[in-house]
Amino acid sequence: MPDSPPWHQTPWHERRSYWELPEAERADLRDALSIEAAALARHADRSLEDYANTPGTLDGQLVNGDVLATLLPSLRRNPTQGYEALEDPAGRAAVHLNFLGKRLRDRALAWAGGEPVIIFMGGQATGKTTGALALGPAFGAVFDAPHTDPEGVAFLLGRIRRAGCREVHLAYTDRQPEGSLQAMLARSEREGRYVPLDRMARAHAWAPLTFLGLAPRVGRSLQLYHVRVDEEGPGRMTEGQDALESVRDREKPDESVVAYQLQSAYLSLLRNPTHDPQAWYPRDVLAGLNRTLDPWRRSEADHLLRRFFHAVAERSAEAGAGPRGASDGSAADPGARLELKPIRNLHHPDES
Repeated sequence: MPDSPPWHQTPWHERRSYWELPEAERADLRDALSIEAAALARHADRSLEDYANTPGTLDGQLVNGDVLATLLPSLRRNPTQGYEALEDPAGRAAVHLNFLGKRLRDRALAWAGGEPVIIFMGGQATGKTTGALALGPAFGAVFDAPHTDPEGVAFLLGRIRRAGCREVHLAYTDRQPEGSLQAMLARSEREGRYVPLDRMARAHAWAPLTFLGLAPRVGRSLQLYHVRVDEEGPGRMTEGQDALESVRDREKPDESVVAYQLQSAYLSLLRNPTHDPQAWYPRDVLAGLNRTLDPWRRSEADHLLRRFFHAVAERSAEAGAGPRGASDGSAADPGARLELKPIRNLHHPDES
């Protein structure tokens, strides 16, 4: 088992969000990330080779912007603060990474050589990456992101076709917001990356609408799949018109309702902390998430966080430093819990 990274060794109750640092420290981190990202963009070919050699990229076949960001040394030293700094509009690193991401997309399509391509879409922490890594070897290129902006999806489909890939599969992974919140928090312990709750609500609310908007495109060149994630057991997958009907029939709350659900579930976690130290979430992640709550809920969340981690500090001998360290699909974080094998034969028999 690989050694845990140094940032895991900081006791949970001592970790600090980027947004809690003095402005001088935030500026130093932003500048470091900007310099590193500019260097990656300047030497794009070498950077993309490094990406292809990174675990979890299928040798560069999988396009994932979050993994691309791990090429930044300053982000690897403290992923939670690094990812948060990329969100700060005062920094420039995200601009350079966006440029590099476009190069990564085009290179993956060039390498696909006209083979079928698969796109995973859906709200955050719904099991997209689990599916992408499982199914990727059966496709020429794999795109792993929320893909909930209709114009962005239409643009990507156009780029794929112009690259000569005439067959596209699009899988919408669908999970209840509360289940996604738990999965996102478990992932934050392993990877240091969390998703702001307002963004999470937006993606979960828009995903079904964007998926349904693709109905007129369905045919031999675009095949759709709806993957329902069940927290209690195996999920269910439908395809084609059945997939569209499945999404049409399911409840589609608007963004404000999903935001309320996520924030209520999150506050419930803070109000009712477990007594098991191995189940405590890192303080820096919780502090960052508190910033994404509605103002009328933020003060309660900050009070709960101070109260809980004051108790943790007093019991620091029990608190431990690192996360549970569970891998994707483990008992601690069961992930999608899907039987994905049937999707391996998505493309037509004469092309498999």
